[in-house]
Amino acid sequence: MRKGKILVGAGLALLSAVVLWGCQDRETISPLENGEADEVCEIAIENLTLGAKYPDTEAVEELINEITVPAISCKVKIVNCFIGDHANMLKKAKMGIQRLDLVNTGTTTSLSDLAADGTLIELNDLLDKYGKDLQEKEGELLKVTSLNGKVYAVCANLNPGRASGIGYNKDLAEKYHIEVPEQLELQNLTEIGKQLKEKNTGVYLISFGNAGNVDSSAFTSLFDVEDFGGDMNYGVIFDPLNSTEIVNAYASEEYRDFCRTIKLWRDEGYIPEDSLYSGVDAQSMFNEGEMFLQWTSVSLGTLHLVSKKSLDFDEVLVAMTPNRTTTSLVQEFTWGITSSCKNPQKAMELLNLIYTNSDLANFLQNGREGTDYVKTGEKTIAYPDGKDNSSVGYSSYFTCYGDSDQVYQFGENGTDWRDFMKNYSEDSKPSRTLGYVFQTDQVAAEVDAVSRVVNEYRPVLETGMTEDADKTLNQFLEALDEAGMEKIIEENRRQLGVWLKEQEKE
Repeated sequence: MRKGKILVGAGLALLSAVVLWGCQDRETISPLENGEADEVCEIAIENLTLGAKYPDTEAVEELINEITVPAISCKVKIVNCFIGDHANMLKKAKMGIQRLDLVNTGTTTSLSDLAADGTLIELNDLLDKYGKDLQEKEGELLKVTSLNGKVYAVCANLNPGRASGIGYNKDLAEKYHIEVPEQLELQNLTEIGKQLKEKNTGVYLISFGNAGNVDSSAFTSLFDVEDFGGDMNYGVIFDPLNSTEIVNAYASEEYRDFCRTIKLWRDEGYIPEDSLYSGVDAQSMFNEGEMFLQWTSVSLGTLHLVSKKSLDFDEVLVAMTPNRTTTSLVQEFTWGITSSCKNPQKAMELLNLIYTNSDLANFLQNGREGTDYVKTGEKTIAYPDGKDNSSVGYSSYFTCYGDSDQVYQFGENGTDWRDFMKNYSEDSKPSRTLGYVFQTDQVAAEVDAVSRVVNEYRPVLETGMTEDADKTLNQFLEALDEAGMEKIIEENRRQLGVWLKEQEKE
C-alpha cells in the first residue's frame, strides 16, 4: 500500500458518521463487579461502513465494555451499518420504530431539519452536568451547532475546516502522460477526459452515483459554497469567505455551465452512459482503476481514508476551493441525542467518555492491535499484511470516534499528525457566516416540496442523462418556483440579516 498525498490545501475533517442506538437490555452489576449494585444501560453504537460485516465485532465490544462498565455502568453494542441506510434510520427514530440514542446529524439530514421536526433534544443541561470535558473540547464550535442559544448537537470532528476538490490516480496520470494542474477548474477536467479517450486508456474520467444516487459533492467540490447544511436547497453563498449574499445555486450560471459540461462528458464517452443505474458504485470503480478521479474533501481526514483503502496506486488530492471553516462543514459531522432516547444522561456520559478515554476511542476507531491493525510508529498504524478495510475482523471507515489527537491514525512511521493538524487548523479560514444556522420550521412545507423536485431533476442533470440540459434545467427551475424555493431563500435571507445585526452588537 502506498500513502496518498495532499497536493494543495488540506483540512481536518473525517468523512465520518456515528449513530448510537437504543438504551436497552438493562441489567444489574453485582457488588463484586462495581463496588455496589448499579443499573447497566446498553447503548448500541453504529459503525457506518461501505457494507463490510466485520465478524469480530463482538470481540471488540468485550474490550470496550471492560472500560465502559466500571466507568459509567454502560455496555456498548456496535452496529455495523451501510452508510446508505442512515437517513432512513433517522426517520425511523422520529417515528419511534427504531430505538436510537445518539445520532450523527448533518451527514444525510441537516441539523436544522432534525431540530425542527423534533428528532433531537436540547443538550445544554446535559453538557453542563455530564459532558463538561466534551464541552471544554468543543469550545466555540457549540455556537455553530446551536439554534436560538439551544445546543442540539456537538461537533464530532473537533477540527472541521477543509477544502473540497478531487482525488486522482497518479499512476494512471504518469502512465498516460496526463498533467493535472495544481489549480483546477471545470474545463481542466474536460481536457483530462478528452485525453483519456484519445489515448484509448479504457478509463473513464469519473462516474456518478449508484442505483439512483447522485454524488452530491460534485458541484460543491468545484465551487466554494456555503449551503447551510441543505445540500443547496436552502440557497447558497458563493465565496463564503468574502460574501454573505444568499442566491439560488440552481439558477446560477455556474450551475448551468456545470450541467452542460456533464452532458458533454456523457455524450463524448468520458463518463459511463448508465453511471446512475449501473449497479456499480463510483468508489469501487475508482479503487479498481476504472476511473481517473473522484470528488472528495481535501483534508487530513481524507488522507486517512486514502490509507485505509489500501490502494494499489497513489491517490493525490487536489483542492479546488480554499481551506475554510463554514457552518455547513461544522454541522456535517455532529452528534445529537434523539427525543426517543430513554436515558439521555447515559448517552451524554458515553459520548463524554469517548472523547476523553483514548483506549476506548481507539478500540471503536481501529479495533485490536495486532489483529485489526499494526503500529507503524508511536501514533500511526496500518492494516496487517494482506488485509484491508473490508477484510479485517473489525475496522471503521466513515466513523470518527473521539478526539483525533488521542486516536491512532493511518500513516507511515514518522508522520507527525499533531503538528500537521495544528498547522492545518490554523490555515483554515472562517466564513463570514460561521455560526449562523438557518431554521427551517417556518418553511417546512416548502422544504419538503423542494426536496421532492430536486430528487426528480437533479440526478438527471448531474449525470448528463437528458437530451437537452438547458431545457431540462429550465423545467427544473420552474418546478422549484412552484414548490416555493424563493420563499425558502427569502426566509433564509431574513434570518441571516437578523443574525448579522446581532453580530455587529457583540
